[in-house]
Amino acid sequence: MPHSCPYFGVSLARCYNLPMHVRFATPNDIEACLQLDAAFDTRRVWQLDLRESREQVAAQLRTTSLPRELRLDYPSPRNALLMHWQRGYCILVAEDWMGEGIVGYADIGPEPDVQTGWLWHLVVGRSHRRQGVGSMLLRAALQWSSDHQLRRLMSPLQTQNDPGIRFLQRHGFAFCGFNDRYFSNGSVALFFGRELR
Repeated sequence: MPHSCPYFGVSLARCYNLPMHVRFATPNDIEACLQLDAAFDTRRVWQLDLRESREQVAAQLRTTSLPRELRLDYPSPRNALLMHWQRGYCILVAEDWMGEGIVGYADIGPEPDVQTGWLWHLVVGRSHRRQGVGSMLLRAALQWSSDHQLRRLMSPLQTQNDPGIRFLQRHGFAFCGFNDRYFSNGSVALFFGRELR
């Protein structure tokens, strides 16, 4: 069942000194979330070298610098976001008090049988990045996960999403696995996780 709409906002906004709040999404918010410019710029990508034999699997993960900065599209969650909301997943939105509307969102799906939450998407519109909005959304996602007796929060990221990987690492997430054909375009997913208690 979709969530009601209490606010995380006052304490989080004061903590980050931002003119906005975080609340649960409503169906009317989904399209605004999808309209955000989620593309990202990167100068580095992560490369996975995998060697397998009958007796051993060896994986090495390293960053490689690119000759120039690239702007990459974020994989669109168009169909998934509404489906997640309908399934009762936690979708949080950051809403600006100054009239700019939705400026970011986080999409968290619980997997209660293994006490794990999945942070499927954390998106901040390009014009509101590096202002603490992502940190505010992540803190709310961690709080929601903890309140729902989850023991860890996991997130899959593309190997090209170096800014996203470094953001999660700064917030206590650590590399914990990969899937070499995870995304719909066949690209590798790197899994990062954080224990909650």
